[in-house]
Amino acid sequence: MQVILFTDIADTIGYGKYAGTYKLATEVRSYGYTCQVIDLFSFYSYEQLTKIADKFISSETILVGFSCSLMEKRVGNTVYNFGRPDEEFISIVDYIKSKNSRVKICLGGARITVNSYWEGVDYIVINKGDVAIIKLLKHLIDGDDLKTIKQTPCYVIDGNDYFYTQEQFAASSILYQDTDIIFHKEALPVEIARGCIFSCAFCRFDLIGKKIGDWQKHGSVLRDELVRNYELYGTTHYMFSDELINESLPKMQLIHEVFTKLPFDISYTAYARLDLIWRYPEMREMLLETGAVSLQFGIETLNDVAGKKIGKGLGEKKIKDTLSYIGETWKGKIITSSNFIIGLPGEDEASVRKTFDYLISDECSLDIFTFLPLFIRTEDDGRGSSKIERDPKKFGFQIIKDEPWINDQMDFATAQSLVKEFWAHPKMLQRSKFAAATWLGRILNLGYSMDEIFKIMLDKNTDANLLKDTFRKKSLEKKQQYYEQLMNI
Repeated sequence: MQVILFTDIADTIGYGKYAGTYKLATEVRSYGYTCQVIDLFSFYSYEQLTKIADKFISSETILVGFSCSLMEKRVGNTVYNFGRPDEEFISIVDYIKSKNSRVKICLGGARITVNSYWEGVDYIVINKGDVAIIKLLKHLIDGDDLKTIKQTPCYVIDGNDYFYTQEQFAASSILYQDTDIIFHKEALPVEIARGCIFSCAFCRFDLIGKKIGDWQKHGSVLRDELVRNYELYGTTHYMFSDELINESLPKMQLIHEVFTKLPFDISYTAYARLDLIWRYPEMREMLLETGAVSLQFGIETLNDVAGKKIGKGLGEKKIKDTLSYIGETWKGKIITSSNFIIGLPGEDEASVRKTFDYLISDECSLDIFTFLPLFIRTEDDGRGSSKIERDPKKFGFQIIKDEPWINDQMDFATAQSLVKEFWAHPKMLQRSKFAAATWLGRILNLGYSMDEIFKIMLDKNTDANLLKDTFRKKSLEKKQQYYEQLMNI
């Protein structure tokens, strides 16, 4: 193989693939290069990884990449960047290069920054990698020029320098192939669009603030992708990687047109925005009719002042009314979840506690909710920054040495303390046992039926720890099946 791409989703329950790596593989293959994706990087023992290297690394291998967006794993108080100790990763890189000294090692993914470096790494790609990986290959094989923004201790490529036109993106797909090892009826990731029309003050995602319809696939391209996966693998359930499935009414109309005319029934999990359902009430039925079974909102706060400051201006009353509105028809049909951020500008501890009391009450129709403290990064990592990070003082934050942040209402330590307190509350444990509604597809891949998953996720008496143990065992079995098929390619 000319290109080997390692990937993983290391610290979540269930089993499933990550869209980004398979999108890169699709691009590499479309240019005529041979490419093998090797999933589950953090799962393998060191000995298994050497066997994988023995099988796939050859004299023709040019590039070995590691997609690090979701490889991070926490073990106790230690965070492993690659789902395993750094020294073991470096040893694996050394072993790969011992098989072919000309092989170049490249890192990419959402967690890789301009400052990332590990021994043995030759290239780093920050931001978009779809086209950058092709430019890198052409540089390595044909000697084409390659623009880099940093050359020590390794070369850093900014993917924003090499990206599609919108028309090229609109015609692109993820084309899985048999060597990607797709199990029968496996729930798969897919993207309809990239970027977000909103620009929330805390968000540092790529392509935010775009126009409606920008960076969106053609309906015919999306339909062909879904039909192809159904015919080849029997896939009818998807985990959409879009920042927002319902970012606009025209997008929902396109999805409704495509999904309701498929020759098979489809179901999916996705991220959605609640205020757009308030603005366009017809989205409630459209999401249900298109096959949504699990949606993750980013409500973040019920506080009116904080909401307006960060770009979530719906307000407490309308949020609660909209949650009640979707609950009228979605209860038992679409699992809903949302994250809430503690430490937003304009919200004090009393307001956060009021929100928590509402969320654990019977009045709230959300099935799952979680809390996180606000994080503010001040270093320049080459990946862009949020509005708050670019101008903390404008939003009332002080960045003091040895203190992540402090404002007039709260400091980071208090936010962390509240998160810890809320997560320990029995009623929150009942309502947040699986953290995010978007994990449904990963549980589906373990062999559970949709009815079983709904019962598991909605039954407040479910023993989450016992179920997680069961999921873990089933996941290990699935991963072992993958490894065995991988070694038989």
